[in-house]
Amino acid sequence: MRVMYYLILAVTLLIFLGVIVLIHYKFPKLQKLIVERIMVFVLMAVFAVRFMSYNDVQFVDANFNFYTLVRANNYDGAMVNPFIGVVGNIFMWLEVTAMLIVLLRPWSYFKTAKFYTKHIALPILVLAAISLHPMIMMMQGDNHTSVLSIMLPIEVGGLLSLAIFYLAKDFKVKISKHSYAEVIVFSVLINLFTMPCFIPHFFFGMGPLGRNVIDFSVVHRVFLYTSCIIIPLSVYFCLRNAHQDKIHYSLVFISLGTLISYMVGHKYDTILRPWEWPLHLCNLAMILLPICYIFRTKRLFYFTYFINVFGAVLAMLMPDYRDSLLVLNPNVWYFWINHCCAYMMPLLGVALYEFDRPKLKQFGFSSIWFLAYFMVVLTLNTVFTGLEGTVTPMGTISGTDYFFINSTFIAEKLGKWAENIFNNLVITFTINGRTMTMHIVYQLIYYVVYALIGFGVWFIYQLMFDIADSHKALHYRLKGIRIDKLALKSALNGRSLDKPMDENVGISLELKNFSKKYGLNNYYSARNVNLSVKGGEVFGFLGPNGAGKSTCIKSIVGIQPITDGSISVCGYDVKTQGVGAKSLIGFVPDHYALYENLTGREYLNYIADIYEVSKEDRNERLSRYIERFELKDSIDNKIKTYSHGMKQKVTIIAALVHDPKVWILDEPLTGLDPTSIYQVKECMREHASKGNIVFFSSHLIDIVEKLCDRIAIIKHGEIQAQLSLKDIEESGRSLEEFYLETIGDNTTKVEGK
Repeated sequence: MRVMYYLILAVTLLIFLGVIVLIHYKFPKLQKLIVERIMVFVLMAVFAVRFMSYNDVQFVDANFNFYTLVRANNYDGAMVNPFIGVVGNIFMWLEVTAMLIVLLRPWSYFKTAKFYTKHIALPILVLAAISLHPMIMMMQGDNHTSVLSIMLPIEVGGLLSLAIFYLAKDFKVKISKHSYAEVIVFSVLINLFTMPCFIPHFFFGMGPLGRNVIDFSVVHRVFLYTSCIIIPLSVYFCLRNAHQDKIHYSLVFISLGTLISYMVGHKYDTILRPWEWPLHLCNLAMILLPICYIFRTKRLFYFTYFINVFGAVLAMLMPDYRDSLLVLNPNVWYFWINHCCAYMMPLLGVALYEFDRPKLKQFGFSSIWFLAYFMVVLTLNTVFTGLEGTVTPMGTISGTDYFFINSTFIAEKLGKWAENIFNNLVITFTINGRTMTMHIVYQLIYYVVYALIGFGVWFIYQLMFDIADSHKALHYRLKGIRIDKLALKSALNGRSLDKPMDENVGISLELKNFSKKYGLNNYYSARNVNLSVKGGEVFGFLGPNGAGKSTCIKSIVGIQPITDGSISVCGYDVKTQGVGAKSLIGFVPDHYALYENLTGREYLNYIADIYEVSKEDRNERLSRYIERFELKDSIDNKIKTYSHGMKQKVTIIAALVHDPKVWILDEPLTGLDPTSIYQVKECMREHASKGNIVFFSSHLIDIVEKLCDRIAIIKHGEIQAQLSLKDIEESGRSLEEFYLETIGDNTTKVEGK
């Protein structure tokens, strides 16, 4: 028999390789169609027939394990050496991994997928070809001729020929050292999801007595935490920063791998017995999820998202096994592989952006799907329970309890009231002498409550995804900072990172082609803004409400990121040298935010500490400004007792305590009395006279006209005019007249000195 296995494999390998070589040299245009489509689909069919043609002896026979082999060293008269058992099981497992890698390769366009085929699938398939005999022995329990013993060599030979084809095709593909680590992690991860449920039992038996996975025992909690938290988060963090092609590939792979592990309990004979079909909600999810990911069927996916996830959690909290509850029993692992996948995969699909965040509309479609499903299983439960015991050519009909709506399994957990509703409020009718029973009230309540809970859980999901989105945004922000830092090092050409990008500009403020838009909005709040302000100037920034003044100012001071263009403060680039730029800026915002439980003096000292102002300098400056703004009697009171004007004064002093090179004020005079307005104007003149920049926005045209050296006018996010007050005066117009003309509907941009 062994010779036959390897003969079939060799013939298959030669035929497939011969066809591949012939197509490559004679019909290269057909290579993709014949080799990467037709051959792939043929091997998919071969695998499906092979896999469904037999019942895994290790799943149906609890005595077929490593320890039994060591003691008896035979099974049904056939010698099964323990070494053969180990080799057979390992490559039975790994061959499925290799099969999925090879058959998914034609639709995988990212570089590491090519590497998986060469360095994971090909070595596995070579060893699987050598291990055909042990694999067949461990699949069917002996070496008799069967569909399996013929189809498995054909499958392995065909897969090996395709792997060799991809080795030649991708031979020159290289990956980075970082990608090698990624391949290792991927290898471990994917094999976790293709592991047959009987592997732990084979190597370790049933596990210690008393270690049952039920009733929130320690072992049950370990299974819960692993299935609901550790595995989903591990997959999420491995994939969250990957390209979307790789995410799609991984989710398809996991869903197919777990489906194959699940179908070990549903082979060809199950298909012929509809009362054994996998129609429990979580069982059905194993079949639906690969369809959703492969064909991107959104409505079907959202059914699994809203309905299956909650059901899987309930099932894991209240597990219902076929037989033994021992920790390594194949049925226990079969149950947890099924329900972990039904819980995890819909959540990952949304968390990793394979599907959009669901809206109320999607919940509505899911409810329709759920109603259809509920009516189908309700009908099947009623019919098959009524026909229980009937002998048919396919076997004896057994009663069904799909979705647990045909028994007291859930009712018992809820209490006597639920059991009474189930047992007493029933409808009974007869068909062909068979009594059919429907627990209609209980089943209706069951449906409504489950649908409402599914809707409620949606909000919990949404909270989780909001957290995930924030985490992803933070990741991209940190990644951008790292890239900017590398660019900064290159631009500084060996100079210290504390040095300005341009050391020759002196005291200056430059905006070059600055643009800003918020979020996914297509509208620019500021577009191609170019401004240049030199030391010693008082510069006025004018424009109507919503024109973009505050947008520009907030980007200058680093409150919000820059979309396009650049801003520099005294040679420091605001985007890449934010700390250096901010250390030279004093900012008075239009809406201040103070720590109101501090006194005025405590707050000002706190700001001075941030800017590392020496004790001598801060005392001198604070004394001067406190006296000037008449805060001497109230500076040691808590800020929450201050009037609006007093708080504005504290904000102005805080902006000046470190003697900034660039003093920026956004509507600074709002709420101040005439005396304080005069003092602020004097401070602005004095600060500019020292060679510093004063940049302020205001709607008070007369003050701007008397105070400023130059002005800029912005409208709809674009600079309409930038010139000196002297230019305006020479034109024979007042600033107010010029401003109104400039922001009118039919104006052209004005440039000046």
